[in-house]
Amino acid sequence: MSGSETRQRIVDAALACFLDQGVRHTTVEQVRRAARVSSGSFFHHFRTKEDVAEAVYLQGLEAHHAELLEELGPDRELRDGVEGVVHRDLAWSAAQPRLASFLLSPIGWSPPRRNPRITAASRAFFTAVADWLRPRGWTGSPSLDVVVSIWIGPAHEHTRFLLAGGETGEEAAATLAFAAWRGLEPLMSPSHRMES
Repeated sequence: MSGSETRQRIVDAALACFLDQGVRHTTVEQVRRAARVSSGSFFHHFRTKEDVAEAVYLQGLEAHHAELLEELGPDRELRDGVEGVVHRDLAWSAAQPRLASFLLSPIGWSPPRRNPRITAASRAFFTAVADWLRPRGWTGSPSLDVVVSIWIGPAHEHTRFLLAGGETGEEAAATLAFAAWRGLEPLMSPSHRMES
């Protein structure tokens, strides 16, 4: 088995352990056993359980960001991109429920704010989103974090509901996508001003 395959087995095993009992209550030994790797192999790839948790989070974050950015092509109209991102976000979460669960609600763990790789991945995503929005009328106000929260925050809340065992009708994705458009449309005009 190659080094990258071993590393991926550890990441996959860690994700299963973390979802089953939370990061805090998972031990390196449990992850190592679940991955069926030696201690030497584990520590060749990761120094600590936190390193593995960060790797799981980063892998999910990068996959999720790449999926969403597929909707934001240079010729994509604003409404199509806004609604398409919501549909793709929900579809990715349905196809990757374990990673979505860890990204949205990691039990007993918070992603570190100072991990340079996680910070770089987030910065690259937000830069790409900002670069796509600017020529479509976003002036920088409200701030990008607010725009993204309006855009996909409700979809993330809906995903949390579904991951907790909730059921929904087929119209949920279309409704959330339309709501995102209605929430963002007035913010994308060059003449937009926030009123106090």
